[in-house]
Amino acid sequence: MPFIVLDIQLVVQGILYLASFVLGFAVSIPLGVTTINFGGQCILYGDIKWQNATFFKYTPTDMHNCNFAIYLNVFGCIFYSLGMVIYHGYALTRKDPNIGSQMWVMPFILVNALMTVIIFISSCMISVGFKEFCDGLLSGNEKGAHVKSCADGQKPSWNWNKYGTNYTTDTYYTYLAVTQTATWISFLVWSVQVTLGIIRFIRNRRLRSKDQFHDPSPSMNSSDNSKTPEDLENFASVQPSA
Repeated sequence: MPFIVLDIQLVVQGILYLASFVLGFAVSIPLGVTTINFGGQCILYGDIKWQNATFFKYTPTDMHNCNFAIYLNVFGCIFYSLGMVIYHGYALTRKDPNIGSQMWVMPFILVNALMTVIIFISSCMISVGFKEFCDGLLSGNEKGAHVKSCADGQKPSWNWNKYGTNYTTDTYYTYLAVTQTATWISFLVWSVQVTLGIIRFIRNRRLRSKDQFHDPSPSMNSSDNSKTPEDLENFASVQPSA
């Protein structure tokens, strides 16, 4: 059986797209379930005002704060990454070690760079919103509530529904911690993806330049190795591979 040489960078990029696909679920599902558990209300940036050691008033925030991250990960990370996994998988089935130089590069660098920036913004929104919600719970210590951590609100002794709500609060901290961790890992994965795309672009450009300037026939004036103005003009006209 002949030994198949694969483009290692292409394999790595395919794995990273697969990781982004999985992380998209790890971000959107816990955040979406938490939203459902809180009566279809976004918990991020939720305002908690303590009246005394046993009573507080919770005010939910705008759903856009949660929907932005959910839709971004569903349509950006999950669907786009799945398409790129299929695209890279198909390229690898060609069993051509030079297939990477024949693929589009620049369009995906731009898309991936945009995804990286947007995911960074989304990650900051999740982390800041989560912190503000937890800070509201912990502020109960000023009223004598003795709240040790944000996860205390998950305990059965905390009956959020006695204030006229219908919340399921036994998993919110766990789910949001998973969402927060996954979204920052996703940001790192997309950052690496952009870096690999730039490396691919540079490699393809150098390869194309080398092929264009390779002269298969010996020059009639082999003794003259100096660059002429025409040579320099041709060099400037080389188009980068994309």
